[in-house]
Amino acid sequence: MRRWLTVMLAVALAMGLGAGPALGQESTAKADKELTTEGRKIDKAAAGADAGQVTSRIVEEWQGTKFKFDATSDPRPLTAQDVQDLRAKGLGYGEISILLGLTANQPNPDTAKPLNEVLALRQGGKGWGEVATELGYKNLGSVMKSVKATEKGISQAAKAGKPEMGKPEKANGDRKPEGARPDGTGP
Repeated sequence: MRRWLTVMLAVALAMGLGAGPALGQESTAKADKELTTEGRKIDKAAAGADAGQVTSRIVEEWQGTKFKFDATSDPRPLTAQDVQDLRAKGLGYGEISILLGLTANQPNPDTAKPLNEVLALRQGGKGWGEVATELGYKNLGSVMKSVKATEKGISQAAKAGKPEMGKPEKANGDRKPEGARPDGTGP
């Protein structure tokens, strides 16, 4: 009986250890999918807006946050030029938002990587979930919150930039008096 219990305990322990890495990979894949989906939503919303408005919205979203852009620089606020520089490197607005979210919300400030190193991980072929895991994230709640807030802001900016559908309203001076003839003369 004792031997059977020992064998069962060993089997259960082995199964638990074997499931650990698979669970981590599954979580990484799920995180990658969620971040990519949110990034695409941002890109879709940005497609209907002026690039300057989108850039401004991203900068506004991170107002008050200081980013360390490389290992030798001091942390500083995000600027429109920073966003434009990232666009020039081929990043979409969604990817920029994810990059900023991952960089700003790193779980351990003592081991936090600067933005250019986080970007290098991504450009090195890693998915966003893998990047998040390497940065020490246990969950992506804070990152998802910031990315979703950016998407909402960009969607609002895109809607604000579009003219209203339907007939344009006439100004008060364009109205004809009630009962007036089509030629504008009296009743």
